[in-house]
Amino acid sequence: MATNRDVARLAGVSPATVSRVLNDSGYVAPDVRDRVQRAIAELNYVPNRLARGLRKQRFAQIACVLPSIRNPFYHEILLGIQEAGLARGYTFSLFHRIAKKEEYLKVILGGFYDGIIFLSPFEVEKVYNIAEIGEVLPTVVYDDRGHPFSVPHVYVNLRETMYTNVTKLIEQGHRGILFLGYEFAVETDNPRYLGYMDAMREHGLKVLPEYLQFIADFDDTLSVGYKRMTTVLQQRIPFTAVAASNDLLAIGAMRALQQAGVRIPEDVSVVGVDDIEMARLVTPALSTARVPKRQIGTRLMELLLGTICGDEVTSSTIEVRTSYVERESTGPSATGTQLTQASHASAGVDAMDRTEKMRGA
Repeated sequence: MATNRDVARLAGVSPATVSRVLNDSGYVAPDVRDRVQRAIAELNYVPNRLARGLRKQRFAQIACVLPSIRNPFYHEILLGIQEAGLARGYTFSLFHRIAKKEEYLKVILGGFYDGIIFLSPFEVEKVYNIAEIGEVLPTVVYDDRGHPFSVPHVYVNLRETMYTNVTKLIEQGHRGILFLGYEFAVETDNPRYLGYMDAMREHGLKVLPEYLQFIADFDDTLSVGYKRMTTVLQQRIPFTAVAASNDLLAIGAMRALQQAGVRIPEDVSVVGVDDIEMARLVTPALSTARVPKRQIGTRLMELLLGTICGDEVTSSTIEVRTSYVERESTGPSATGTQLTQASHASAGVDAMDRTEKMRGA
């Protein structure tokens, strides 16, 4: 592997001159800088980031903590983080939410990181004060639960997003609309639920207890959506639409409905949130709220690098807007009120029969 001295020898300069070019510090004549850069390229020289970081107290490395690697929603945010970081010579390490949260935060705070990005840090907040972390290390946050943060953050108004989704269903004649989303201790911790309730109340629609289908926090997966909808059908709850907290739950619910012989959207409409790639590929294609995920990642990294590098930042709080995307999974309610008890009874029995056959297999 080439060294600083190898580059200096090939370029015909001193190692100190090579260092000045690499660190962009001190004057170097243009023709000399060009010779050094050509030598670096020819030798495929990779600077020692650790040594440079120790000298400059900057390591060009970011820590990123996210709650789930299973949800593809975060994958696109990470692409935005990566693209914006590489454009400025920064890379990042990924930390998944784990049981012993104290351990990875100790690694981050004690390691060679210039800053930290938290994605949906609801669980982290239960253990650490993010504002205090921000006092130790430059910190930015992606917030999807409407929490106030004293550190720079990017947020999406998911209360408004879910309100729009449910209003679209109501405008199509749906009255029995299920909410499928994560459980909470305090209502303000679940803006999607608040948006659902806002729309139902505004249109004078009664929210029956069985319409509220809560799942464990961060358990918003395809299989959970499928299992919960299978249970709903077995319980013979009458409804004509499902407003899911994310696309994974929505797609899982659609699978259970289809296996039970319920037509989408003729019998039941389904809408999600996120607009992950899978939403466009399932049959029928899923109507959903598009969250500009890559833009979120880009803005997060720009905010963080602005803090680290002392760039002028116009705002430390950035809202990213969502948009409703209507596809094939939503349509006018067949009854204008609710799916009939008889129809759901049949669907529920069919779902139980299919489930038993699957178990037997």
